[in-house]
Amino acid sequence: MRTFTELVRPHSFLKPHHLKGGLKMLKYNDLGTGTPVVFIHGLGSKKEAWIPQHDLANQYRLVIPDMRGHGETEINESLTIGNFALDIIDLLEYLEIPSAFICGFSLGGIVAQELYKQRPDLVKGLILSNTTSYVPSILASSIVNESSKLLQKGEEDLIEHIVTRGLYDEVYKEEAKKAFHIRDTYIEAAKAPIGVNYFSMLPTIQKPVLLIGSTHDKVTPSVNIYLMKAFLRKAHSAILKNAGHLSNIEQKELFNQYVTDFLKSCA
Repeated sequence: MRTFTELVRPHSFLKPHHLKGGLKMLKYNDLGTGTPVVFIHGLGSKKEAWIPQHDLANQYRLVIPDMRGHGETEINESLTIGNFALDIIDLLEYLEIPSAFICGFSLGGIVAQELYKQRPDLVKGLILSNTTSYVPSILASSIVNESSKLLQKGEEDLIEHIVTRGLYDEVYKEEAKKAFHIRDTYIEAAKAPIGVNYFSMLPTIQKPVLLIGSTHDKVTPSVNIYLMKAFLRKAHSAILKNAGHLSNIEQKELFNQYVTDFLKSCA
C-alpha cells in the first residue's frame, strides 16, 4: 500500500490571467487514481494542510490546489470567493475532470459552496468541514482587525494565534503550524468571505452533502453544522469529539473514515 508524504511534488497549472494578460501559476498536487476529490484548504493555509488525508489517494484521485494568494500559487490579485471558486473550476477543466467531489475546510468550505453555485454540474457531492454558510460582517471585520494587529508583530505571532485557537490538543501544534503560510495577501483573503450568505442556496442543492464539525471548534462552532443541515435536503453530518477547528489534523483517522464512508455511500 502506498503512503504519501510531504515529498509529493506539486504540479503547475498555467492559468491565463485576465488582469495582466499573462500566465500565472496555480500550484496543485494530483495524487492517486479513481473518483476525483478536490480538497480546498482554509485561510492562510496551503495544500500541505491536507497531508493527513494523503492516504485517501490509495482509493481516490486527490486534487489539492493552493488557492490564489496562498501557498506557492503565483496569482495574488483579486482575492474574492468568486475567483477562488473560478480558479478551481478552471483547474478541473484543465485536468479534463468532468465532475468531482469537493471537500472544503473553513474558508475552503465557503469556496466549495460558491463553486456549487457557479457550476453545480461539476459537483458530484460536497464535503463541508468546520465551515459556515454565512459570515456576518461585524463579527468577521473584528476578526480581520485582530489578525491585522497580530500580523504587525510578525507572521509567527499570527500562526501561533491561529494554531492555538484552532486546536483542542496542543500535542498537534507543530504539525498544525506546517499547514500555514502567511503571505502579504492574508488580510485581503480574510476579507473575501465577509458578508457571504449561502443559506438561500442550500435547499436547492441536489447533490449529497457531508457536514463535519468539532465539539471544541472556537472558529466555526458546531452550531453552524446543525443550522446548515436544517436547510439541506441530502445531508449527512458528523461531529468529531475532542477536536478543535483543525479537525482533519487532530482527528485524522476519524475524518478520513467519515470521508471514505460518505464517498462509498455515493457510489
